[in-house]
Amino acid sequence: MPKKDLLITPFLFFFYRDVSRVFKVKVQTIFAPLISQTLYLIIFGVSLGRIVTISNQFSYLEFIIPGLVAMSLINQSFQNGSSSIFSMKITGEIIDIKSTALNVQQIIFAIAFSGLLRGLIVSGFTLVIGQLFHFLFEGSFLPLHSILSLIGFLSLGGLVFSTLGFSVGIWSKTFDHIGAISSFIILPLIYLGGVFFDLDTLSPFWQKVSVINPLLYFVNGIRYSFLGVSDVPISQAFLIVFSSLFISYIIAYLMAFKGSFQRAF
Repeated sequence: MPKKDLLITPFLFFFYRDVSRVFKVKVQTIFAPLISQTLYLIIFGVSLGRIVTISNQFSYLEFIIPGLVAMSLINQSFQNGSSSIFSMKITGEIIDIKSTALNVQQIIFAIAFSGLLRGLIVSGFTLVIGQLFHFLFEGSFLPLHSILSLIGFLSLGGLVFSTLGFSVGIWSKTFDHIGAISSFIILPLIYLGGVFFDLDTLSPFWQKVSVINPLLYFVNGIRYSFLGVSDVPISQAFLIVFSSLFISYIIAYLMAFKGSFQRAF
């Protein structure tokens, strides 16, 4: 068998194994997040959307749907990356990986792409539900301004948070550590990233705080893909999200040589 096949086959098998894990507990990994996103749409997009005004151009429901798509992708990609590698630490599977033809980069990318797939599934269903709400209350479906921009930002954003989750999973000693990072770092960054508000509605101080939040650029990239508007230049948003992927991969690669992974490689 050619050397290339020896490298690709274990990678695809490891990727398939991680994706299978997602679907084995699909109630937790897919259906539960969808319920949360549906509640966000009902409470914020429909109920509060009648009294909240973002601009004269778009309704609040139109504004919030792309934000919830971005939010679901961020959360699910991060959760998948962190829980996958942490579970392997607990069960000792990391040590078994040493006997395969996989190297560190392949393991990182297999888990990253698995997290991206989970994020895309949940965010895709979120978009479908959002479109149904938009049709019921606005009489039409939410248009898509740029499919290339949507594909680019979804792919880059999902990989960023999958690799960050990978790093957090290696660092964490208990599931409480993962929950703490998710609750006290990821969630506040999401809420300050423009999912539920326009940057112009904030005070000058909070505007300055928000512009140093990389999630602001990812959320605005997704919103631009649908509405054609953004609080930040779209080229700048793409550059920052792409740079975030490079940084998150470097962190994941360095973390792979610490703790439990160091014994395996």
